[in-house]
Amino acid sequence: MLSTLLTRFAAEDGGIHVSLKAEEVFSVGNFVITNSIIYGALVAAFMAVVLIYAAKRSSVKANKGFVAIVEMVVEFVVGMLEGAFGSRKKAYKYAPVYATFFIFILFSNTLGLIPIVGPGVNVDGIPVFRPFTADLNGTIVMSVIAIIYVQYLSIKAQGGKKHLQHYFSDKPLNPINFFIGILEVFGEFTRILSLSLRLFLNTAVGEILIAVFTSLILSGGRTPLAVIPIILFELLVAGIQAYVFTVLTATYLALAISHADHEDEHHDEAIKVEELPDVNQKVTTGQSA
Repeated sequence: MLSTLLTRFAAEDGGIHVSLKAEEVFSVGNFVITNSIIYGALVAAFMAVVLIYAAKRSSVKANKGFVAIVEMVVEFVVGMLEGAFGSRKKAYKYAPVYATFFIFILFSNTLGLIPIVGPGVNVDGIPVFRPFTADLNGTIVMSVIAIIYVQYLSIKAQGGKKHLQHYFSDKPLNPINFFIGILEVFGEFTRILSLSLRLFLNTAVGEILIAVFTSLILSGGRTPLAVIPIILFELLVAGIQAYVFTVLTATYLALAISHADHEDEHHDEAIKVEELPDVNQKVTTGQSA
C-alpha cells in the first residue's frame, strides 16, 4: 500500500517531473488557472471548514480530540505574538490576522506532502495540485498582503502622521532624516522579497527532494520506508516556515507601532503623577490647622 502511494511521487515513465513554476491546468477566458491556484483554493476552503467546526465546538471547559489540537495551535500563535508585541492584550488583538497566516502556511506545506499532490494526479503530464507555497507568485502575493496589512494596522493604531514618523522621524525635512526614511521605505520592499523567497525556496526544494529520493529509492528496488525520514524532515521544515513567516511579520508590526506604545506609556505615567496627592499642600494645611 505504501509503495503504491509513494510511487505517485515519481512520473509514470520513471522520470522526475520538476517545475519551479506553477503550470496551467485550464483557463477561463484570459484568466489562467494554475495547479497552485487550485491547491491554494482547496486548502483555504479546508482551513475554513476546520476552523468553523472547531469554533462551534469550542467551550470554556477543556476540550478533547481535534478541537483541543486546534486550540493548542491558536494558543501557540498567541504566545508567539506575545513575545513579539510584549503584551498579551495586543497578542489577542492581532491573533486572528496572524493565526490565519500561520495556519494557512502550515496546512499548505503539510498537505503538500500527500502523494496525490504533485505528479500523482495529472492532466497530460501536468500535476493538478501544486503546493501554494511552492509557487513564487503565491508567496509574493502572501508577502505583499502581509506587509500592506502591517501598514494598515500601524496607521489604524497610531494615525498616518505617527506612522510616517516611523520612517522619517519627527523632522522629515532634515536631509539626513529624509534619506534614512527613503531607505526605510525601500526596506519594506526588501522584506517582501525576503519573506517570499524564503518561503518559496524551502517548500520548492522540499518537493524536489522528495521527488528525487522517491524516484531513486523505487527505481533501485529499495523499500519505500527509506523516504519516510525525508518526509518527516519536510514536516519539520513546514512548521518552521509557518513560524518564521508569522513571527517576522508580527515583529514588523510591533516595530511600526512601538512609537505609539512608548507615548501611551508616558501618557499613563503622566496621568499617575497628576493623580498623586500634593504632599506639601497637605503639610501646610496640617500646620495651619
